[in-house]
Amino acid sequence: MSLSIKEASEQVGLSAYTIRYYESVGLIPFLLRDENNNRVFDEEALHWLDLLVCLRRTGMPLAKQKQIVELTKKGNYTVKDRIDVLKEHRKELEKKQQELDLAFQKIEAKLACYEDMTQ
Repeated sequence: MSLSIKEASEQVGLSAYTIRYYESVGLIPFLLRDENNNRVFDEEALHWLDLLVCLRRTGMPLAKQKQIVELTKKGNYTVKDRIDVLKEHRKELEKKQQELDLAFQKIEAKLACYEDMTQ
């Protein structure tokens, strides 16, 4: 399977502009080009785009995303380093999740208070 940038954009939910930007900063490590020099997105490129979307949603900085890409390009001997980057990010997410859970509980309590006042 190979997709154009428009098709890849639609499949992963990123704009073509964002995909071009990600390519320009080196975040799509295995992007192919056809005989006309058009970007061709195969399964591996789509996998990377999906991963980048996920990491972006979780707030991982581009520098950390690029670190994972650079480690990946170096080969399988960097798997431990990639695990370390992702574990560090997971730890940050767990902290943010705890903060969000606490905020959610406070909002729920305030809503309950207001609902009691309207009855």
